[in-house]
Amino acid sequence: MSQPVSAVPLTQALSAVVIEPGPRANRRIMKEYRLAIVAVAATFALLLIGGTVNPTGSSLACPEATFICHGQYLPPMTGGVLYEHGHRLWAQGVGLIQLALTILIWRRRPALRRLAVVALIMVGIQATLGALTVYYKLPWAISTFHLLVGFVYFATTLLQAYALRRSAHPERRAREAGPESKGPSTGLGRARVYIYVGLAFVFAQILLGGLVRHHEAALACIDLPLCAGSLYPDGSPPNLIIHMTHRLGGVIAGLAVFMCAFGVWRASRGVRAMRLLALAAPLLVSIQFTLGVLTVYTLRSTPIAVAHFGGAVALWGVWVGMWLITRQAKGTLATRTSAGASRWTRHALRGPGSAGSRFARASQTEAPATQRRPVMEAA
Repeated sequence: MSQPVSAVPLTQALSAVVIEPGPRANRRIMKEYRLAIVAVAATFALLLIGGTVNPTGSSLACPEATFICHGQYLPPMTGGVLYEHGHRLWAQGVGLIQLALTILIWRRRPALRRLAVVALIMVGIQATLGALTVYYKLPWAISTFHLLVGFVYFATTLLQAYALRRSAHPERRAREAGPESKGPSTGLGRARVYIYVGLAFVFAQILLGGLVRHHEAALACIDLPLCAGSLYPDGSPPNLIIHMTHRLGGVIAGLAVFMCAFGVWRASRGVRAMRLLALAAPLLVSIQFTLGVLTVYTLRSTPIAVAHFGGAVALWGVWVGMWLITRQAKGTLATRTSAGASRWTRHALRGPGSAGSRFARASQTEAPATQRRPVMEAA
């Protein structure tokens, strides 16, 4: 009597078959990936352009809360109109890029449809918040929410690009995540805790910075490091409290970023991209601290203020990038299992006398007793 053959490995292998895209499909995915990179770069530039509007006092340079400015779609781009309407025009370009990317993903990448639709909806929300900001003459709550949604949308563009990159280059997944023998997802699982803490502190500091900006509190106190020898002088008005809280938050968030980045660096041994980002985070914090001091010292020089804002965008992007890498590592084991199962299936389907059939019989003897279920016996 021959040895019983288990049906479990075969059914698992059939369900885990991975059909790798051919050269033509890869070229199509690369087009979407390149467009996603354009969306990331355009959104980063949009945030920087938006960062010039408030320091230059141009927030209401265009009184209309629509696509026109002083009754024209393309008015003379001088003075505050250059910053405010230039920001609007660039935002329209970003919206068109996201619309095109969403259409491509919807047609070609069904697995990413939900992400692309969410990104497009966020563009619409941002446009609405921008219009409301002008219509209601810069209410701090709407203006701050507009800022935060911009940062979240930037993270979403990074997620889109990263997901498409993995689709375009499936052979890089295991190599980037680390050596298989060391189980990279375990180490990066520990890093995820540090990353969540780092993201929380950075986002909270961005929120405080938005409150400073939209309460006109950037120069509420020009003393350094304290204000009149105290953190919160007696009788401090609300804008001074916000200003000093932002300073205090910068110190606390900076220390948290240093500690979390060190924890990520230790936990990501063998993952080069993660370690580079972990080194970049404290460097950016140091630059941000310097730019914050210079913002007060130069009485909010526009280039310094915009650079300070851009540093916040870059620091946010670094921590989002580390989070994305841990998402990849989390799925590495499943990817490798599916790839191995598909190789097993290709051999097993060649016939009962093939190497795949012998492999199936060998796996029957190696599998735990609870996983073996005889389905056929031949006399």
